Amino acid sequence: MDAITSIAASGMRARTETLDLLANNIANSATAGYKADGEAYDLYFGDSAWQGVNDSRPAGSEMPLISKSWTNYSQGTIVETGNAADVAISGEGFFSLNTDTGPIYTRSGHFRVAKDGQLQTQEGYVLLDNNGKPIQLDPAKGFTISKAGQISQNNARAATIAVVVPDAKDSIVKRGGAYFTLSSEGKMTAARDAELFQGKLESSNVESTQSSVKLVGVLRQFEMMQRAMRIASDMSKQAVEQVAKVG
Repeated sequence: MDAITSIAASGMRARTETLDLLANNIANSATAGYKADGEAYDLYFGDSAWQGVNDSRPAGSEMPLISKSWTNYSQGTIVETGNAADVAISGEGFFSLNTDTGPIYTRSGHFRVAKDGQLQTQEGYVLLDNNGKPIQLDPAKGFTISKAGQISQNNARAATIAVVVPDAKDSIVKRGGAYFTLSSEGKMTAARDAELFQGKLESSNVESTQSSVKLVGVLRQFEMMQRAMRIASDMSKQAVEQVAKVG
């Protein structure tokens, strides 16, 4: 494969991965607590780049690839919902949830009070307090949540919502949607400066307009690389035909 075709093919692959990432961001632009993903590029050097050279690398063998994606943890806009079970985090931190497969974390505070009185997500994941226990309420009574996360019923404190932060940003991994898991090496500690707001939700931090514009730009880049591959193919075909004529 010639250098032009190799670079164009690699670029098309990278653009395809970017399209998938952008499409996922746009699809979750209305998901409460969702954090947008971005891409980080690297350069891959093929084996042919090392033939007949020492430390220098021929530019024709440089092929851009997405080495990994990264997550934008910036604060989303806090919007009022009027639902007493909705809770928004202002500042750093995650809600701690218990699932059948272990603990997971989220910024989405779209909760509900189950029939047994536990605060749960819409998927049934149980919200934990600062002692790592499920929060238990009286489902027949109302409740209030302070900025510090203290839940009160009948003027008595029932529980305190746990808001935790990872010891390192790369120790928390996206599970899907607005949910995250912790790596085996990571640790969670109590958040210090986070504030909670009852009856509100943190919206996704995806900038829909910017993502849509970028999506169009990536599609155009993909088309340009397709055109480059066609030109390279035509050039190779003409070269073969001209050699045949000379012979």
